[in-house]
Amino acid sequence: MSIGLPSELKELRAFLPEIIDTAKERVPYAAALVTQADGVVVKKTKSDERVNPIPPRPGIKISAWDGATFHSVATSNIRDRDFLIRLTKELVDSITIKSNKVPEIGPTLDQHFESSFLKDPTKVAASTRQETVSHLFDYCTKFDKRIVQADTSIEFNQEYRLFCNGRRLLSSVVTRATLFTVIFAVSDNRQVLNYIFSTGSGHEAEHITDDDLSEVCHQTLACLSADRIEPGEYRVILTPSIAGTLAHESFGHGCELDTAMRGAARASMYVGKRIGSDIVNIVDFGGYPNARGSIFFSDDGVLATEPAILVKKGILQPTMMTDLYSHTMMRDRLPDLKLSANGRLESWDHPIYARMTNTYFEPLSRERGGMTKQELIVDTDNGILIDKTLSGMEDPLGWGIQIQALLGQEIKNGKLTDRLFYQVGLTGYVPDVLMSIDGISTDFLMESVGTCGKGHKEYIPVADGGPYIRCRMKLG
Repeated sequence: MSIGLPSELKELRAFLPEIIDTAKERVPYAAALVTQADGVVVKKTKSDERVNPIPPRPGIKISAWDGATFHSVATSNIRDRDFLIRLTKELVDSITIKSNKVPEIGPTLDQHFESSFLKDPTKVAASTRQETVSHLFDYCTKFDKRIVQADTSIEFNQEYRLFCNGRRLLSSVVTRATLFTVIFAVSDNRQVLNYIFSTGSGHEAEHITDDDLSEVCHQTLACLSADRIEPGEYRVILTPSIAGTLAHESFGHGCELDTAMRGAARASMYVGKRIGSDIVNIVDFGGYPNARGSIFFSDDGVLATEPAILVKKGILQPTMMTDLYSHTMMRDRLPDLKLSANGRLESWDHPIYARMTNTYFEPLSRERGGMTKQELIVDTDNGILIDKTLSGMEDPLGWGIQIQALLGQEIKNGKLTDRLFYQVGLTGYVPDVLMSIDGISTDFLMESVGTCGKGHKEYIPVADGGPYIRCRMKLG
């Protein structure tokens, strides 16, 4: 088996089973997780130009189960084998077994995974990336004198992971490449911003065409004369960017099982009940190929081969998103509960929680009434096309939702007009919004460069996207 890991991680991968054997002399279950990073960030603005390596921050988290909870130790010293064995022994010797409840371990497996791409991002010189961001900056700032600034950047990141629990020995190399440009324009004391990005797993994602740049520059200038939306309820068509944020914020956080265990999610009381129209299907799938939130296995060692089905035909499902702890504690109370690949941590010295990966509405097939984007527009007498997420916020207990979008475009008599609205806020009561969905496209686009926090902390890379969706929301 050829493994594309740094030499020190290859050696550590072979050593992890010894750590687990040491722990299992005293506890019924133990696991070790190793993370390390690599990569580079290249940036250019009017006042700054830099190339910064991404710190590797290697570390290991060793966890042991006492029948009721996990106990963990973590260290950045991953090269000293004797130290790691002593650390493991000290951990398990401090534990008193409380019950015979054991987490689900999974079948025996020894496997390595790596992201696929067309152009190897590890072979790209820093100078090539500098040329790219310089071209983006020059193109945008020379396009029109009203464009006064462009913040351009490329981030290439490699994320190494090793996991062992005695029966599973897993490793992965996940690559993420993102090109991002924020454009600022000023006229008559009004300042607006816009953005364009490209993301994927290979160097091919580090490219934006001049035609696309021209389009976003024209759009930015048009925002200088855009209107403010009149507050009220509207029929809206959400682009994949906004639809994905709706999926993420509506039944994303509320379906993370640890949130329900704390009594902080109303969704736990509505399992098996209708919360959306019968064309609404929401899933979270870490195994979606080469998206920003994609993983090969969770930090609990669960393979990301099956999506967690959150909503099916408008009915809230009992599957939920679980980490190993929440699944172990709740599986007896929720017989249909599955262990999903959603146990994730921000870094090796942070706790593992049930977290989202790639969360989205599923597209609608032609047979079930799915339409193209253009057909949705033609089928809408009057409404607003909403595009480009700025932020999102959810209230899992109260089922409120807020999304801030960059752009709205008027739809009148089934056609897009030239009337634009700048910075549109969307709100609503989640079941009302999902029940109002009466159109979903066959088109599907996974696009996101964001991160997700657990409340105000624990940030991890995620993606959301999906089809175009038509519903009703309050705008302001």
